[in-house]
Amino acid sequence: MGLFRPYQRNDAAETSDDLAHSEEPKSGGVNRKSAPTPSRKEAELARRERVRPTLTKKEHKAREREIKRQNDDRAYQQTEMRPERVLLRNFIDARWTFGEFVWPILLVSFAVFIAGAFWPQLSVWATYGMWGLIVAILLEATYLWSRFRKVLDQRLPDAYRKGLMMYMISRTITPRRFRRPPTAIDRGAEY
Repeated sequence: MGLFRPYQRNDAAETSDDLAHSEEPKSGGVNRKSAPTPSRKEAELARRERVRPTLTKKEHKAREREIKRQNDDRAYQQTEMRPERVLLRNFIDARWTFGEFVWPILLVSFAVFIAGAFWPQLSVWATYGMWGLIVAILLEATYLWSRFRKVLDQRLPDAYRKGLMMYMISRTITPRRFRRPPTAIDRGAEY
């Protein structure tokens, strides 16, 4: 036993191979450094690269696109969760409207209009039919808006109304299964 190394064993049975294994660090690493210590400037650049990596143009565009999509989703959720919009959606979704059936009728009108190339009188009637649909949608929207305003004044008197009428018209003419956000209540249900 040495004076300054009290824990070193002077066992004759221990071979030099055993000594080599006992001196290895427990972490499995190497005793010597594999590379020189980076300078402060290099360390700061490496840290910045980890925090904010340098991207190629393609990666940068993809990242920007993803950030924009997330911001749009967040803004959409905030807008759609306003109480007056929820009330309007439930008001429209709780009833049958003529506007839901406009798209199939318009498709038939377009087919008749195209058939008017062979029979000109058909295209005239199809044009009148399309104008009739537009008038019917406007009359229904006026009626629904007047009813909704009464409900809105009753339940949310200080609600922000800007854009609600156009939102109501677009929701009214969209077929029920394609409405976004999807319908939350059944027809005839209390809202």
